Amino acid sequence: MRFCLQAPYGVTFIVLDSLVEAFYLNGEFIDGASRADGDRSVLAAAESLARVLGVPFRRLELPEPERDETGWNWNDVVKALGWGNTLRLPPCTVRSVLTCSTAHITPEDKNMLDNFSRSLNHRHWVLKSHGYIIRYDGQKYPELFLKHHGFSRTLRRIVAAHRRAEGHMLHLSPDGDVISGLDVYEW
Repeated sequence: MRFCLQAPYGVTFIVLDSLVEAFYLNGEFIDGASRADGDRSVLAAAESLARVLGVPFRRLELPEPERDETGWNWNDVVKALGWGNTLRLPPCTVRSVLTCSTAHITPEDKNMLDNFSRSLNHRHWVLKSHGYIIRYDGQKYPELFLKHHGFSRTLRRIVAAHRRAEGHMLHLSPDGDVISGLDVYEW
């Protein structure tokens, strides 16, 4: 996975005074167009992407870069913006984490998670933090393991759904959001 260290988070739409435009997601080029050549604008696609992902959207209006004998390209633009530095991370270093409220676990779930986080056999995959972190890679079939040990159906459903979406960890936090449609427990 590649990260542009200096690029702004979210979608950035750039339009040059020559009516050439492009948009970037976290500093990565997504698409571009030249309205001067009759291309359809990519502004609507950029705005839609920001809305769907729930990330910030910003618009920049810039002059076209100076042309040399070969012209210019978008790398010249982002280099001038200071986005050029990138960091490459191996895929295993980036993990998808779902954060939701501890209100979705029962008092029994809480007690078992406390015990698992202190157990030498289980603390590699159940971590106590501000709430609990469950690492799915700590068990071959985490949903079945949770079922075998008597965890609530709600917790197992969250883990199963997130794993199907290729998630890696669940963070149950007192400050996390309540997920609509799931059971909520008072304790």
